[in-house]
Amino acid sequence: MRLYVTPASPWVRRVRVAILELGIEDRFEFVQTRWSHRWATQAVEHRPDFLEATPVVRIPALVTAEFTLTDSHSICDYLNGELGGYRLMVREGAARWQALADMSIACGIIEAHILRRAELLRSESERSNDFVGKMKDRELRCFAALENRVARFGVAFDLAQITTAVACGYESWRYGEEWRGVAPKLAAWYDRTAQRASMKATEPAETPQI
Repeated sequence: MRLYVTPASPWVRRVRVAILELGIEDRFEFVQTRWSHRWATQAVEHRPDFLEATPVVRIPALVTAEFTLTDSHSICDYLNGELGGYRLMVREGAARWQALADMSIACGIIEAHILRRAELLRSESERSNDFVGKMKDRELRCFAALENRVARFGVAFDLAQITTAVACGYESWRYGEEWRGVAPKLAAWYDRTAQRASMKATEPAETPQI
């Protein structure tokens, strides 16, 4: 299977951590993509094989012999159900819905991260500081919500926890440590979780430029 990646994307990191936690990395070819900073507002050039794999031009993209999945959510679902024996999220019952409730908040943070980043890549004359502020407020509000949930996190490093840890890591890497002030218990949990081999192997870095 071929997985298109970039080191900066939290959506990619979420998938890569899941793969490492399942111990199935040898089943994938990881293909590095390059992106101009113009991606925030313009269509940018890409390799033909990448465009064929993902007409929406979104990463990660997973190409299998039978089909292509073009977003993190569907890829993680595939990893969990088809390759992971539902080890990253149970397939039914109250535990599943609780995990999805936590994960939806963490995904909201990541969505705000990307929207904020795109806006900051605009020139200052085009940028909306109000919008940047709105996304920052969403991130901090969601971190505060997860602060109230972290005591219920289970022992297993499941997909909800993976997504939460990736959100924490990207926030610190890209935007700083202000979030720790609204979520100190979550921050302590993250500092422990960040020592996992899967997290250390996928620490974010800037994407190679075209």
